[in-house]
Amino acid sequence: MSISAFLPGDQPLTGVQRLDYERSIVTPHATRFGWRSIFNALWPFAAWGTVVYLTSAGRLPLLASVALSAVSLQALYMPVHEAVHRTISAGRPRLVWIDRLIGSVCAFMLATSFVEHRHMHILHHTHANDDGDPDVLNSKGGPKVIAGRIVVGALSYPVLPILRVIPGGLRLLPAGLQQRLAATSTYRSPEAQRGANLVAWNHITLLVLASLLGYTTEVWLLFYVPLWLGRFWLSVVFGWLPHHPHSEVGRYRDTRVCTFFASTFLIRGHDYHLLHHLFPRVPHYRLRAVWREIGPHLAAQGSRIEGNAARQLGIAPQ
Repeated sequence: MSISAFLPGDQPLTGVQRLDYERSIVTPHATRFGWRSIFNALWPFAAWGTVVYLTSAGRLPLLASVALSAVSLQALYMPVHEAVHRTISAGRPRLVWIDRLIGSVCAFMLATSFVEHRHMHILHHTHANDDGDPDVLNSKGGPKVIAGRIVVGALSYPVLPILRVIPGGLRLLPAGLQQRLAATSTYRSPEAQRGANLVAWNHITLLVLASLLGYTTEVWLLFYVPLWLGRFWLSVVFGWLPHHPHSEVGRYRDTRVCTFFASTFLIRGHDYHLLHHLFPRVPHYRLRAVWREIGPHLAAQGSRIEGNAARQLGIAPQ
């Protein structure tokens, strides 16, 4: 059997043949400069800026402005994620600065340090669903539990850096939050912690100065609240949904392909999240194309495949 012609019903590939087959399909999708990711980093800023302008001019209702701001800001996560995996530069060492620049600017708009997120996200890939996976802290438990965490995060984020510089300040927090912070700190490297602190202090400065200068609505209702609404959506569709119930480990089982009506649009290609974990250098907008070529092979490997994707292959969800 030619490794370029894997068909449903063929025996699973093993060893070097399996790796060579996967590489032959993935490489053409993972070596292109990420112009689309650059566009994906620009249009959310333009959209959000338009919302802020229209709201300030009294031409857009506040509730609609908050919702549209959330949609715009959450979209900035995709460039952050691509930058973490260096798909914008396509792994070219001389262009990695582009990944860092885009990742840092977009992450700031989501109250996140790119340095910290890169560290935590690589840990997630390395330890998906096991005790070393930091994403389990944020994504396990379902949307209602995640919503509670988001509320706590939004309320505590501007306060935590201040409490950290006050002797015994963190002991003023509820015991459950103290335990959660302690658990999170076990995953962070010193560099990641410094990055998180720097971004948080910059946000505190921004929130205070903008409020004092009369931009309270813009900075709180069009930036701070929407970014946390966006983070709720991101935690659900990128953290919880692809990995639920966070119980399996293994190359082909720690996440899944799960497609449904409009899922690729809603989740930006990560309805094929298994492919992202298998081949993180493939940008999100190429995952569906990879799936069309590699789906039968993944089914033969016993991958988690559910929803429309399973029906298209003529298999039961597995």
